[in-house]
Amino acid sequence: MIFSMGYFAAIFGLLMGLSWQASGIDYDSYDEDVAALLWEYQNEAEEESSQAEGSLSAEGSLPAKGSIKPSVLVFNDVADSDTLIDFETGLVIVRATTVERLRESIVDVLLTQIDPAVIDAKTARDFGLVNSKTNRPFFWKQIVDQYGKPIAKPWRAQSFAEHLTRNPRKQNGRFSIKINMVEEHKDIAGGKYIKYARAASRDHNVSLSMMMAIMETESSFNPLARSRSNALGLMQIKPDTAGRDYFSIIKGYRHTPSSSYLYKPANNIEVAAGYLHILQTRYLAGIKHPKKREYAMISSYNGGAGNLWRSLDRRGNKTKSLARINKMSVRQFYWFLTNRHIRRETRDYLKKVSSKQQKYINL
Repeated sequence: MIFSMGYFAAIFGLLMGLSWQASGIDYDSYDEDVAALLWEYQNEAEEESSQAEGSLSAEGSLPAKGSIKPSVLVFNDVADSDTLIDFETGLVIVRATTVERLRESIVDVLLTQIDPAVIDAKTARDFGLVNSKTNRPFFWKQIVDQYGKPIAKPWRAQSFAEHLTRNPRKQNGRFSIKINMVEEHKDIAGGKYIKYARAASRDHNVSLSMMMAIMETESSFNPLARSRSNALGLMQIKPDTAGRDYFSIIKGYRHTPSSSYLYKPANNIEVAAGYLHILQTRYLAGIKHPKKREYAMISSYNGGAGNLWRSLDRRGNKTKSLARINKMSVRQFYWFLTNRHIRRETRDYLKKVSSKQQKYINL
């Protein structure tokens, strides 16, 4: 479907001007988890609004917009309805101008496939409802109704929507509800991608448990994740760095993958596995112990190999850095990476991935 530049300008104005009642959210009136997510989104919206003028591209498309964080999807963001999905906490917030519209929005999110081939990942405004192959929506078993039953049929989604909207909260002219996913929602979500990860890990000789732990840490299994730095999809691939390396080194030709390519889970996971293989066999070659090499791969996936060398040697000399690594014990190297790496984000990242890796060790 092709839209005019005027259409996009109008929609952009609505999103910036109307979404989430930009100037008057009373955070104290919301539950703590909802208020935290709304506050974060509001600050993001205000920051983008201040930079909005002149930001439409020559083709008339909206500027690329990263979400609050990769685990959060801004879904069905239109003038009369807003939905935020936090894949990390398992929280869904739905708001609308009328109770009737609120029910419709609830049904939409309960039945959606969130299929990158169907939904425009930049605006998340189109819906691909129940998958004809599986007859199951995206949140099958991750969200259950008031009776604890998984939701697959329109009648059950409508019944749950009516249950949720009996006493909706009204604030700033909008009705709102929250839906909590089941406690094991991330286990269910991750299960959708294990087959892709297993095949890619085998093809590129990288650890399956490491790949699944990276996936959970990067996106909490949000297939439409997009960071502010334009890292895309489940494994948060940057097209012009990891994506380009994958095609140049693994495939043998120069190419920068498109966002639509990287939003497809199988492609995203394949590129990530290929890039991990490149880290293992090229950029980090020379690290002798396999566990130390794995820690270096995880750290470099987040912070780059160059920052690893600069953490070990002031001038970033790879030869000297490798000598230091190979003299350390596995425990000493892990301590170094989680305490002395020059990037705080990378120090924390390794802790998160290595702790999550334990639950995938027996896959």
